[in-house]
Amino acid sequence: MRNGNLMANSTGSDHRTPTAGHASPRPGRVLTVVSLGYGMMVIDISIVNVAIPAIRTDLHASLATMQLVVDAYVIVLASLVLAGAAAVGRYGSVSVFRVGTAVFGVASVLCGLAPNGAVLVAMRAGQGLGAVLLVPASLVMLSDTYKEPNERAKAVAVWAMVAGSPVAFGPVLGGALVGAIGWRSIFLVNAPIVVITLWLAARHMPGRGNGPEPAPAAREPQDLPGQLLAIVVLGGIALALTEGHELGWSHPLPLAAAGTALVGLVAFVPWQRACAFPMIPGDLFRAPGFREFVLVGLLLFVGYYGLVFAISVFLQQVHGYGPVTTGLCFLPSALPITFMPLVAGRVNARLGAFRVLAVATVSTTIGGVLLILLGGETPIGVGVGLTFIGLGFGLATVPQITLVMATAPEHRTAIASGLLSAARSSGTMIGVALIGGLRSGDTIAGPATAAVVVYLLMAVATVVGGRRLPARTG
Repeated sequence: MRNGNLMANSTGSDHRTPTAGHASPRPGRVLTVVSLGYGMMVIDISIVNVAIPAIRTDLHASLATMQLVVDAYVIVLASLVLAGAAAVGRYGSVSVFRVGTAVFGVASVLCGLAPNGAVLVAMRAGQGLGAVLLVPASLVMLSDTYKEPNERAKAVAVWAMVAGSPVAFGPVLGGALVGAIGWRSIFLVNAPIVVITLWLAARHMPGRGNGPEPAPAAREPQDLPGQLLAIVVLGGIALALTEGHELGWSHPLPLAAAGTALVGLVAFVPWQRACAFPMIPGDLFRAPGFREFVLVGLLLFVGYYGLVFAISVFLQQVHGYGPVTTGLCFLPSALPITFMPLVAGRVNARLGAFRVLAVATVSTTIGGVLLILLGGETPIGVGVGLTFIGLGFGLATVPQITLVMATAPEHRTAIASGLLSAARSSGTMIGVALIGGLRSGDTIAGPATAAVVVYLLMAVATVVGGRRLPARTG
């Protein structure tokens, strides 16, 4: 690894540095706080889907409004995540984490009290705003707290397990809460978690609980035009993908959103080249391996979430399964996604991040091929293919994150974490919109073939990124 360390010190434009005399926070307690806040945010993505029928009935809302309840959160998160990363670089990860947690908590309570669909949509956007701050701040806090590479990989493994847990347990928890208490409980349950998280953060993180707020490091000027253009590009892409999948690609709304994103991109690229202090610094994208490993994350999410959507439709429309049975069919992939990061965090030290990622890529590709060969005949074939894909996905998460952060320049951790998050969230939307929309009669051969192509591209990106790695990295 670079000087035997993954980003040993993040300085310069990315965040604040502690002043002399401040005791370092205990790593385990920081990991606990980060996991609580991040886990609360992540599980809210999947838990809402289960409650949609109950919300629609209670609020007398239209189907379009319910779609916005889901999309508002995702679109805001995808649109603003780079701006959130810039905020982390400007004000420090701890401060931004606290603000993001508080915003998410307030918006959650207001979601639970929403009198109608319009208010609920607005507050879901508010939750997305809190998540925009939580996501990059969480990863930067872990990077700064766990400075030894192997320990950082183990910490990221816990973080990744928290991120994957909603795949397996989110719908179950949501169904239990809606059935026992009502749909408002899925939002109001966040309130005590927010209070506990903020209390622990005050006690165990730099700032109020551990002396004065650390002094800010030297800061580069903010690229506000670049941030606004990034919002236009990412927001346009997110809106075009989500609404295009629902309304059709020829509908005026997704066409207008795609056109707006294209115009924004045409303006964004030359602006970044001309700006003295661009939002996405050139040294970050020139860093050997960084672009390739960010691309790996995007493709990983494209393949998996595109298949999840396509297989869900296949099982319900072709085999006639109900939602509960369909959900159980995804356990072969959901459980490995939840628990394999812990395995990856441990074997990282022995094999190296690049080798673990290569093994994961092979596993996902094998799973896609098995879906082509077996998935159309029996649900057991679907389960076999999803098992390999789940193993690969769960195994890939830790080394992919580790390599992205390892290849980023030491003073670019915040924007690197933002780009990583933007790629993953964009991958989810692209997968659902493109792979999820493929149809191949009474089989899943079409979506599975597309997923295999995606996984092969992921393998190419992995190999190219590995060859570009500096000596002793990965």
